[in-house]
Amino acid sequence: LSALGGGSAGFAEKNVGVGLAIWLLLLVASIGAIAGFAAFRRPAAALRTVADAAGGLGEGELALRVPGATGPAGELTHAFNLMADRIEHLFDSVAAEHARLEAVFDASSDAMVAIDSGVRVAFLNPAAVALFGASMSDAIGRTFIETARDYELDALVKRAISDATGQTAVVTFGPDRVPLRAAALPIHEGGDWAVLLMLTDLTEVQRVDQMRRDFLSNVSHELRTPLAAIRALVETLEAGVDDEDTPEFLGRIRQQTERLTTLVNELLDLSRIESGAITLHPVPVELTALVAEAVSLLRTRTERAGVTVECKSPPLEVMADRPSLLRIVSNLLDNATKWSPPGGTVHVEFRDEGDAVALSVRDEGPGIAEQEIPRVFERFYKGDVSRADSGVGLGLAIVKHLARTHSGTATVESRPGQGATFTIRLPKQFMARGGPA
Repeated sequence: LSALGGGSAGFAEKNVGVGLAIWLLLLVASIGAIAGFAAFRRPAAALRTVADAAGGLGEGELALRVPGATGPAGELTHAFNLMADRIEHLFDSVAAEHARLEAVFDASSDAMVAIDSGVRVAFLNPAAVALFGASMSDAIGRTFIETARDYELDALVKRAISDATGQTAVVTFGPDRVPLRAAALPIHEGGDWAVLLMLTDLTEVQRVDQMRRDFLSNVSHELRTPLAAIRALVETLEAGVDDEDTPEFLGRIRQQTERLTTLVNELLDLSRIESGAITLHPVPVELTALVAEAVSLLRTRTERAGVTVECKSPPLEVMADRPSLLRIVSNLLDNATKWSPPGGTVHVEFRDEGDAVALSVRDEGPGIAEQEIPRVFERFYKGDVSRADSGVGLGLAIVKHLARTHSGTATVESRPGQGATFTIRLPKQFMARGGPA
């Protein structure tokens, strides 16, 4: 029994030792858990904050940043904030580039259309909206053929998409047959934009080209006519004429030579004026005295035509190049005299319009047809072929360009049967480029 009792006591002591060890392990585990929780609580919170902020960035809240932290969590938050700064800067750069590109497209007078690989409209600028007559909201997303309603342009775009090469053509568009230069340019790695179609209106180009052809034709005609007359007169003299007829032939040769000289001089003058090669010397010019001088220079012509020049405006002064202004007035008076009926009156008037001066010359002639008014200031324009030998048709073109050199304008108003009024407006203070103020 005593041996048994001793064994029981030893067993009890062992159980106490095991229990104590278990409690010590539990205590150490609890302390470790508490220490681990304390150690990982801040990084875990930082991770949740970074995760939430990343979700906000993904939804477009680019200004989101996370608070700074210490230790490894601090490195994480710093790296995230740095990444967010770079993303925001990148988005700002992309937005600015998009705004600049949109401003360029909107400001362009050429129609521009972006088309995707399915030949649907992805973008078009205001010029394209005006050309196609379709609103931007209706056009975007529709097929190009539905918007443009032109099979030639649609085929051009499809070739650019399939061949991945630029395509160009000149087409006539719409019921008005507007001439357009079409350029379809593939956009590599352009996302939704597969092709950019640019349409340039060639109406003005063709008009200028026609003016150039007309100019060359008119110059040839104006040179050929007096040269042919001179040649015929010389051949007649060479064939022999009576002595009493010789002075008449020589006079006619001189007349045609003077006509050629006038034509060449006016062409050279017009070229110099247009190119800015003339030098202007502004001085105070009193218009009443200037008109009187121009009338004096043309007196022989006005008396021969039976035309009176009348000027009843009060004195008015303007800063201008006097020889140029005298030539403007002389050309206008000469033109009015040519179109005035015998016994008619040419009316000259000038008005103070604040910062500008308006000088008008009105005749009592047959007037100008409405469709001819835009051409009045063109080189060699002559409204009546029956008066083709009266001048070379450069006087009004010179008037227009001399007015422009003074930063002024030249206009005409007329109705058939009621004469024509030519008006020159010049700034009171000299404003021509390159000249003294």
